[in-house]
Amino acid sequence: MYFSHSAKTHTYTSVVLHTRKMKEFETLGYYAPGFLHLKVNTDYDIRDLNELSTNPKKKSVFSTFLHEYIHFLQDLTTTNGLQNGNFFINLLKEINWEIRNDGKSEFNVPVEIGNKNNIEANFKLREIYKGETKGSELVKYDRYVIEYGKIQNNSGKLIEPIKYKVYYFDLKTKEEKKLYFGDVCLKEYIAHSIQKQFLESIEHHDIPYQIAEQILFKEYPDFGTNPKYLIALCDSSLMSYHPSQMFFNTINRMKKNKFVPTNCEDVYEFAYKDLKFTGEIGQMNVEQLFKHSIDSTNQQYSDTLKSPIFTPINEWLNHLFEQAKTLRVQSPSFICSLINDNGGLSDSFYEIFEKLGTPFFTNKKELGGFVPPRGLKNIHQQPYQLLVFKEILSTFFGTTSCSMYDFCLNSPERKMTNENCKKAPWKKVKERDLCPYAQMWKTWGLIDEIPVRK
Repeated sequence: MYFSHSAKTHTYTSVVLHTRKMKEFETLGYYAPGFLHLKVNTDYDIRDLNELSTNPKKKSVFSTFLHEYIHFLQDLTTTNGLQNGNFFINLLKEINWEIRNDGKSEFNVPVEIGNKNNIEANFKLREIYKGETKGSELVKYDRYVIEYGKIQNNSGKLIEPIKYKVYYFDLKTKEEKKLYFGDVCLKEYIAHSIQKQFLESIEHHDIPYQIAEQILFKEYPDFGTNPKYLIALCDSSLMSYHPSQMFFNTINRMKKNKFVPTNCEDVYEFAYKDLKFTGEIGQMNVEQLFKHSIDSTNQQYSDTLKSPIFTPINEWLNHLFEQAKTLRVQSPSFICSLINDNGGLSDSFYEIFEKLGTPFFTNKKELGGFVPPRGLKNIHQQPYQLLVFKEILSTFFGTTSCSMYDFCLNSPERKMTNENCKKAPWKKVKERDLCPYAQMWKTWGLIDEIPVRK
């Protein structure tokens, strides 16, 4: 089986190649939620995914790509993952509106985040839902306790979201420690488990990659040890705004009902049964909430890319979200079937890959590419454009340089770098040829706005 655009029996040719200089990550790989960028820290050329996935010497590198690609799928196909794009775009829109409507040509940086439209409240909620990401390498889970956060919304109402404090024993330091458990631990377990099915020798720290498994096995040992069933439990929990709450609630209901799954579909059916989410948007079941979330996120991206020059990107994003919606609704348990019984990529994986393609991806040398989804009529040339969102957010919070400098410097199309890139990238909006940053700055109506450090 091969990666391809039209048929599995033909290898694909790398499409739309780019270089992109980014901060060096200490991990083997990284995926930027909401910004659709995947990075693998290797010197190998990762543009030819066929060669990367079949060369025994590069199998571990491809397994890292696979791990980060799972996070890409989570970004598009889970209710929780979709909130990444929603959060960042809402933040950008809020800051942008305040800057444009303050009646001044200058604005102070770093900007202050207020709660006029619940931006501050949503930020604090997001941190609770996310949970902590750092912990010990080798642990033994002990217990969990419930706490309540205190967050005030813009109308003065006190919100008290549940927080799950997990206690564990650090097997190296011989100390009891604690961790606030959230969606990161669930997402990382899924990616770790699928990666390990593909490459059994891969190892990760217990936190955040394997603590979810320890929790389940101690809280409800009758569930069984099939990793695909646990993937199903974690994935189904991501179909809510508060995944850790759904995770623990589902485990407790399983214990009460003495539920034991016989396949992955059983887990999803049990987790979703009679489940209703009630909020400002009304009462919804799991599928309804997901559809609402994906349509809302799709519209959010579209609203930020209204200029005609971004039409191809909008078409790509709309295609991605529609394909992701169909995938989740028609095949709720698809994430469990990406690896076949022999440890190889399954037919299901290749079908999903063809439907969704890839995000923009790079290696350690900043060389990378982009594989568009099958059926996309107008293939755009700027898969990196969403990274500009990050650059402008950085400007709003006080950064005076653009980290896309090396990317633009190496662009074969035209020379568009100068000292403004390093000292005041917002000034580039006045230049004749607009770089990606300047295009966005202009589109968002910031032409005459100047950031000034307090």
